Amino acid sequence: MNVVWIKNSQNNQWFDLLRLNLGAPYFLGRTGVYVIWYVNPQAAKVIYVGSGLIGERLSEHRKNPEILKYSQYGQLKVSWILLDNESTMRGVEAFIANSYNPIVGERYPGITPIQVNLIGQ
Repeated sequence: MNVVWIKNSQNNQWFDLLRLNLGAPYFLGRTGVYVIWYVNPQAAKVIYVGSGLIGERLSEHRKNPEILKYSQYGQLKVSWILLDNESTMRGVEAFIANSYNPIVGERYPGITPIQVNLIGQ
């Protein structure tokens, strides 16, 4: 499945998790799959892959010390795919998590992965 990873339309950059306005009307009722990662000149690493109500979930993650501690390694970035079907979200989330092997979070045994293009593809 070919998906669109959401970027900042003003500068075509990935969003900064800690500066993103999660209270914006854009996020009301928006569901999908998201990826949080850190980036620095030497490396980038996926921290977490999740799904659900994007604004609410990201707001929770911004308060989670297990995720926030990785900001010491580089800026925390985030992007998401808009999806509204729960089954599709879980399958896409499983595929992305299997592909990136995030530092934090659960694995998805028993869920059939749904292949999508990864970030930047």
